[in-house]
Amino acid sequence: MIAKFCIGCALILILAGCGPNLPPLPPPDMSVAFPENPASPSEPENEVYTLGPEDVLQITVYEHDDLSREVAIAPDGAFAFPLIGKVEAKGLTTAQVEQYMKAELGRDFLVNPQISVTVTKHRNRHVYVLGAVKTPGVYELKHNATLLEVISEAGGVTEEAGWMARLVRASSTNSNNAAGTPPSLDQVSKRPGIQVDLERLFAGEFRKPIPIHNGDTIHVPKGGFVFVTGEVVNPGRYPLGRGLTVDRAIILAGGFTKFAAKKSIRVRRLIEGQPQEFRAQMHNQLQGDDVIHVPESVL
Repeated sequence: MIAKFCIGCALILILAGCGPNLPPLPPPDMSVAFPENPASPSEPENEVYTLGPEDVLQITVYEHDDLSREVAIAPDGAFAFPLIGKVEAKGLTTAQVEQYMKAELGRDFLVNPQISVTVTKHRNRHVYVLGAVKTPGVYELKHNATLLEVISEAGGVTEEAGWMARLVRASSTNSNNAAGTPPSLDQVSKRPGIQVDLERLFAGEFRKPIPIHNGDTIHVPKGGFVFVTGEVVNPGRYPLGRGLTVDRAIILAGGFTKFAAKKSIRVRRLIEGQPQEFRAQMHNQLQGDDVIHVPESVL
């Protein structure tokens, strides 16, 4: 009789998911921070772009349409312009080229000329956009481009996108990818990066725009999922929203059935690649690939 009683008690413990050694569910792995301002303080707020070969310039001389034109900087770093001749542009900013041309044209040809110089095509300046965006690929990097602008140029994120993006600076890699060739996801995953909360980015909540530099990679991973099994109305896979908790995941699964052991919920989580089980409370926060199991009540 005592033996049967002990076996019965053990069975109840197993069915209820309340094994004596089951630890409480720990918080999600937050080893990667989501900084208030993802732009590193050491980065320049306004990157100064200097001209070089293959840049294409639009030069406008106001009230002189015959002089206004588009020019390409030659491999030697210069371009030819009427009345002036050869203009050495390599290493200069557009403002410096404007000043030089204004002085040259004003010396013998025009009275107080007004000139505008803008870059219409930058030389070999690219940003790589990977993952859950509508048009992933290689994009020409415009001067002073921001993360929001580049994601928008890639068509925005897809419905499969998670709530964060990863920005990998070009300076963090020693890869020898050819210019314009995007890195592989495996290469990107091995480099240090900055995690950026997309919901906050799209809502304009960051104090400063996040600058993008030549050779940077933006990766928008697909959203994670959690799995809900056992005594819920609709067991299955559900998207991992930001801050998803056990109770909210169960609501997504349609709620408890009348047979649910509501106080005996357990979660299986991968810890360093190994599955482990924990006892869970309704307020516990979940992370990707968690499996929630709601056992059947034995009462």
